[in-house]
Amino acid sequence: MFRCARCGEESSSRNALFRHLRASPCGVDAGVAAPDTGSGVAKSALAFAFDAARRDGCANTNFAHAERAARPRDGPRGRDKRVHDLELSKEECRALNERRRERAAKRKSQQPPAPRTAEDKAREIWVGGLVGRASTMKGFKEALWRAMPRGCAAAPPQARFLKQRGYKDNGRWVAYGFAVCRDANEANTLRVAMDGATVVVGGEAIVLKVSPATYTEPKLKQSGGVDDAASRGAKAKIFHPGEHPNPRDVLLAWHTTDIEARAQSRGISMDELIAEAVRCEHEYIELEGVRVSESSTKTLGDALLATRWPGQSHRAGVKSERYLVLKRDIRGSNDVYASLKLACEAVLAEVDADFPYDSLAITKNFISSPHLDIEDKSYQFAMAFGDFADGGELCVEARDGTKRWMINTRERLARFDGRSVHWVRGYTGTRYSVVWYVNRKTKFTPQKFDVDESFVDDCVVHEAPKCCCVQ
Repeated sequence: MFRCARCGEESSSRNALFRHLRASPCGVDAGVAAPDTGSGVAKSALAFAFDAARRDGCANTNFAHAERAARPRDGPRGRDKRVHDLELSKEECRALNERRRERAAKRKSQQPPAPRTAEDKAREIWVGGLVGRASTMKGFKEALWRAMPRGCAAAPPQARFLKQRGYKDNGRWVAYGFAVCRDANEANTLRVAMDGATVVVGGEAIVLKVSPATYTEPKLKQSGGVDDAASRGAKAKIFHPGEHPNPRDVLLAWHTTDIEARAQSRGISMDELIAEAVRCEHEYIELEGVRVSESSTKTLGDALLATRWPGQSHRAGVKSERYLVLKRDIRGSNDVYASLKLACEAVLAEVDADFPYDSLAITKNFISSPHLDIEDKSYQFAMAFGDFADGGELCVEARDGTKRWMINTRERLARFDGRSVHWVRGYTGTRYSVVWYVNRKTKFTPQKFDVDESFVDDCVVHEAPKCCCVQ
């Protein structure tokens, strides 16, 4: 509790005490003379009254200083100056300094995580000289893009980490960051080309300093035959071959409003609905996606195998050995993914040339737990490639929970709506996938289906019972 030292009224919080002081004669309206601090900066009567309440009223009150109100607008702003202006007691000075030390330690601990292997480290570059707008993550990305040399076949490096208060140059804090290239050769090429380059970000010209990435963390383990990129990203359950996710996880992947609507339509509570989902086995409708010409399929498959993947996943929140997000438009003659984009466009043009997709999601060994594509504005197409076996089908659940589909997308196109819960069945081997989807709000279409059952080559209903409850 916080007690007013003048009238004795107790408040549940500091904000409540401030409101009391503003609205009552105890505070500013009482005409209390603000004491001179001896530095030419007068504390407000409100701050003085609160300090009195702290010293005289509550032993368990955390010190709430009026540093912002009492800080001089002009003149020196050093630590000793501010402390002197506030006329703090020894206990209050110790508390203030302790908080400052904690904040400083927190800033110091914000160091970039070291790469997992020596190979990963060789793909990285250190970029300094970031001031103004360039000292933000968005500005850092813009600086990297603007510093790309003309006619270079390399892909722009991806910003991985930014430290805003990196080092001081002539008394001004300068940020630095780490960026990831696709391989060590590109890192060396871009390091030489970008070092000393002048770019304009946010109306301010800055000179970049680029050097190889160095770390002070423990030794890097030598890369073996397994790519450690598969272990990055969010923790996700790895399904065994042919395994589906837990029914409870499928249900809880829906929005709460959808679960509530489903329970209401059944006349049961949400807890009862969840318990029922755990007990029941669901029927799957097995579908075969639509085939396209062998030449188009082969061209896209070859393009996937030849793809030089980015140094880090474009989606850190998912578990996938490789994850690449591309915009449909080909960005000039230097677009390193132009051939892949053209191959994707040729495949989709055979079945739906008017589909207004603007983005592509391309993955390798994607491990998909039940999820919703909440940023999608329309339905999408999907196709899979590779030597995977014992699973790997695309699975979708109906919004009302009455149906589940299992679609074979190996070199076949499926049309479904990613705004319904979907996942990939557990598999073995290597699986590539391509998803054509819409992100632009201007291309929004309301959801009309979970899976377009008319867009199939074959349809087989699994013979398992629709709902087998375990007693």
